[in-house]
Amino acid sequence: MPLDQQTGVRAYQFIVDRLEDRRREHYPAGREAYEADWTVAHDLEKDFAEAVHAGDLATAERLLQQLMDMAAPWCDHPHHPANQARNGEADPTVPGTRS
Repeated sequence: MPLDQQTGVRAYQFIVDRLEDRRREHYPAGREAYEADWTVAHDLEKDFAEAVHAGDLATAERLLQQLMDMAAPWCDHPHHPANQARNGEADPTVPGTRS
């Protein structure tokens, strides 16, 4: 994955979308867990963007890995960031994706 701001935004948005799905599934419970996980994802994405902007690629790579670790429970989801081709479409060569 490229270490650019769009990569961080894609990973973050994917995580937030899945967290919102989980929150809806567990409504009315689950708000605290959603808020805690959202805060972690938001802070990671913000720190990732700052590292990329500063040219600190080692830190950016570490933070991106942490974002991807948060996304790992949904690795089979067709919109998972690791399953996306460069053009943003699902990559049909990746298992678990749809073309």
